[in-house]
Amino acid sequence: MFNDTNNSDKTMKRIKSVILGNSAAGKTCIVQRMIYNTFTVNSTQTIGAAFSIYTVESNIKIEIWDTAGQERFHSLLPMYARGAEIIIVVVDINKNIDEQILKWNKYIQDNEKLFVPYYKLFLIFNKHDLNSDFQIPTNIVNQSQFVFITLVSAKTGYGIDKLKLHMELNSKKIIDDNARRSHDSSSIDRNHNSGNSNIQNNTNDTIFSSLSNMKVNVEEYRDKMKKYYEDSRC
Repeated sequence: MFNDTNNSDKTMKRIKSVILGNSAAGKTCIVQRMIYNTFTVNSTQTIGAAFSIYTVESNIKIEIWDTAGQERFHSLLPMYARGAEIIIVVVDINKNIDEQILKWNKYIQDNEKLFVPYYKLFLIFNKHDLNSDFQIPTNIVNQSQFVFITLVSAKTGYGIDKLKLHMELNSKKIIDDNARRSHDSSSIDRNHNSGNSNIQNNTNDTIFSSLSNMKVNVEEYRDKMKKYYEDSRC
């Protein structure tokens, strides 16, 4: 029986995402709503981090690292955040939103080397069900570092489909951008090697061209060689 496991491994694209936010902001509930379309009341606090897989397509999966928001677990964050391509900051709209955004923006800036150079940053305001009149402030909407900002409710599912859609779209964009950068890098390497080859060939061409253009006096050369051997006899 033909086994195509190796082929499927080669074509499988995995995107790493990490969810950051204060304790009880609703990070775990958002993940559960995204993947299982469920909501658990009084869910237990995350210890360290929880790992989930969100399937975009049969060959595209998003690895979601749901991190603990408690300060005592912050020393573990680099372990889970390293290499993240999508960073999701979750904000509880019933608490000081400016304080939360400032805190996690600073964390991302201070630890930017942990993430891939072209990471996508999401800002998610959660708990719309507790304050349906909440409006995302204009000064936050206009912040260019975020590729996507939205308001959701993990409890009711409000806005979750929009979040899933943008997760999927950005995952595909990351894959396309990585493929393009890889292709551009390969082209540069090929051009570089080709350039070195051309330089060497041009150098050789110059040498041989010079030799071929030399006018050798055969008779003079023969006379000099004859005299050399005659003088060197004992």
